[in-house]
Amino acid sequence: MDSESKRQVQGVDRISALPDALVCHILSFIPTVYAVWTTLLSRRWNNLWRSLPNLDFNNEDFPTKRTDDFMEFVDCVLASRGSTDIRKLSLHIRHCENFSTGDFYRVHRWICAATRENLVELDFCLLFESRQNDELELPLSLFKCKTLEVLSVQSNCITYPAATKGCFPSLKVLDVSDFRPDVDSMQKFFSHFPVLEELNIYAYPCFYNVFNIKVSAPELKTLRISLDYFSHNYMRPNNIFINAPKLENLEVTDGVLTNYSLESTRCPERTKIVYSNRRLNNDYWFIQDKDDVFEDEAPRFTIRAAALLEKVQNVKCLSLESRPKCLEACCVPALEYLVKLELALLDCYNWELLTELLKRSPKLEYLGLEHKKTSFHESLEREWNPPESVPICLASSLKTICVNGFKGRRYEMEVAKYLLNHGEVLNTMTISTKDQFGCQDGRPYKTEEELCKEFHACQKGSKICRVNIIYDAGFFSFEKFSS
Repeated sequence: MDSESKRQVQGVDRISALPDALVCHILSFIPTVYAVWTTLLSRRWNNLWRSLPNLDFNNEDFPTKRTDDFMEFVDCVLASRGSTDIRKLSLHIRHCENFSTGDFYRVHRWICAATRENLVELDFCLLFESRQNDELELPLSLFKCKTLEVLSVQSNCITYPAATKGCFPSLKVLDVSDFRPDVDSMQKFFSHFPVLEELNIYAYPCFYNVFNIKVSAPELKTLRISLDYFSHNYMRPNNIFINAPKLENLEVTDGVLTNYSLESTRCPERTKIVYSNRRLNNDYWFIQDKDDVFEDEAPRFTIRAAALLEKVQNVKCLSLESRPKCLEACCVPALEYLVKLELALLDCYNWELLTELLKRSPKLEYLGLEHKKTSFHESLEREWNPPESVPICLASSLKTICVNGFKGRRYEMEVAKYLLNHGEVLNTMTISTKDQFGCQDGRPYKTEEELCKEFHACQKGSKICRVNIIYDAGFFSFEKFSS
């Protein structure tokens, strides 16, 4: 083959040889502005972008923060489309300069246009560093759209039309964040979801006045609520009412300890509760609040924290993380049906909470412990006081224990030994760490071999339990046999 023939073979445009439908599918995964730029490749690409089922508009894809070019581009694309329905519209507008009242109207018009094109998914973001004088009211056509199944709204400057029956007839997934929970229309927004299955709410309650949100969704299976804050104002009696008779998964991350009312005859099978620390800044660093901040509010926190836990006391799988002085061990309810527990032990290690959870979970089969550091300063480990009587679960049901973030401290060792000693039906205990062990009581634990010897010397309750020790990149496993 001569050199000219080789160049012809190497220069074959295989992408252009693909069917139009497949090319449009590929272009749907990139920002729309880049899809339009493909018209520079050849005449064959001139009209392909007009048939894209997914549209992705983001003002940050444009060189300046001014809105003119971006707004005109979106107008042009929507006006030039063919007859293809819009399956997904992603519209992100962040921190635009000179955003005017007319621009709000144009955004409103874009969403209306998409709902007329059998829209299935809308990912909408409208954020400004400072509150605008104008606000965008979401169009009622979005609420009435019969094809919409997934909706994500992130905005600090929108309002909602008065929701009535018949809204969101097909919506199954809703994600709402950065909204203003003090707005009356927002508080009523979550009341009309006939077929919703998954709801995610993220808000900053303390920025605004007291809010009351009622979630009413007869088909809801998964609910995630995350409330964050930056101030010391813990007095706001915020309330969230949940009416979801088919709820299976509940996740609550709460920095303000809201009052929760769970109106359901069925307890979620899986629940995750995180009573988080105060956020320090936007870089996701956390610090422990000083004791004097919580001194007067600690009883109020304990009541609210215990009240939420009591509402899900029939849960089967529970993941729990609580900052100090938030959830007292004495307030833990009976967890008669709990089979899987994941507990994060923060900084000083709340051993009393672990003890009470073991005592009140007679059917527990899996225990996961994670030692987490949340403060900048090294804290003193609390003393471990074994329960007066052995918890029922250790003798009859607990089969698996996993410990993460293990550092080999004195009381960590005592707790692990106690569980091995009294775990009569244990099959597996896994201990993992990536930290160098410190010196406790003059006894350094630096290698997995030394750690294994320490465990091997303790009394054992199960003849078949295998202990797995994961240390840095290494792995060591040995079987425990009772004496």
